[in-house]
Amino acid sequence: METSRPSHISSLRGAPLAVFVATRAEARPLWMALCSTSRAPHLSDSVARAQLQDREVVLATTGMGREHAEAAARRLFDEVPGAVAFSVGVSAGLDPQLRPGDLVVADQVSFHRRSGGADHTFSCDSGLKESAVNVVRRSGKRCHLGPIVTVDQIVLTAKEKRDLAARSGALAVDMESAAIAAAAAARSVPFLAIRAILDPVEEDLRIAFDQFLDHRGEPRPGSLARYLFAHPLALISLVGLGLRTKAACRHLGRLLRELSSILA
Repeated sequence: METSRPSHISSLRGAPLAVFVATRAEARPLWMALCSTSRAPHLSDSVARAQLQDREVVLATTGMGREHAEAAARRLFDEVPGAVAFSVGVSAGLDPQLRPGDLVVADQVSFHRRSGGADHTFSCDSGLKESAVNVVRRSGKRCHLGPIVTVDQIVLTAKEKRDLAARSGALAVDMESAAIAAAAAARSVPFLAIRAILDPVEEDLRIAFDQFLDHRGEPRPGSLARYLFAHPLALISLVGLGLRTKAACRHLGRLLRELSSILA
C-alpha cells in the first residue's frame, strides 16, 4: 500500500484545488455550488477554471473509468503544479448503513479486479481527511470514514454490490478515485476522495447503461431515446437518479468551498 505523509493544513495554504468528477451531470451542479454562481460552466473542453478566495480552482471532467481518470489527472497535475487533488462525485454504497446522499470520506482507495482482490491501494492525505470529516459533520450530513474501491465496470445489482463488499471491505464503489490517487502519488500530490452515495447496497439498478452511454460515460441522445422507447419504465429510475445526483453534487460543491476556506 502506498501511503501519503501526514500533511499540515497550513502547508497547503494557497495551493490550487484540482477537483475531478467523472461526468457532466456531476460537474455542473458541483461547480455552480462551489463557485456560488447561477451559470453552469462551459465544459466542452472538459476543464473549468475559476478563482475562489484568491485560490485557483480547476474542475476536470474526466470521463468514466480508470484510463480516462488517470490520463486526465496526469495532464492536470502537469499543468497545475503544487495542486491539492480531490476525487468527488456519486458512487454506489456497499455498506447497509449507507443511505442515498450520505457522504463517504475515504481513508484509502484501491483498485479491485472483478475476478480477484485489490491490486493496489493508496492512503488518502491525513490532513485533508480530518478537515473534510469535520466540515461534513458540522454541516449535519451523515458522514462515514472508510475505504472506497475502484472497479472497471458499473456495479448495478444488489447481489453485485454485496459480493464486492465481501471481497473488498469497502464502504463505497466508484470507477475513478484509485486512478486519480495513482496519478497523485506519482507526483506527490496531496489527495482525498469524497463520494456521495447515489444508490444503496440493496437497490438494484436494472438499467442497461451500456446501450446509451458513450465511452466516456456520457449519454448519446439518439441511443437514449431508443432505449427509453423500448424500456419506458426506465425513465422513472433515470429521473430519480438524476435528481439525486444533482442534490448530492450541490452539497459536495458547498463542502469543497468550505474546505477551501480552511486551507486558505
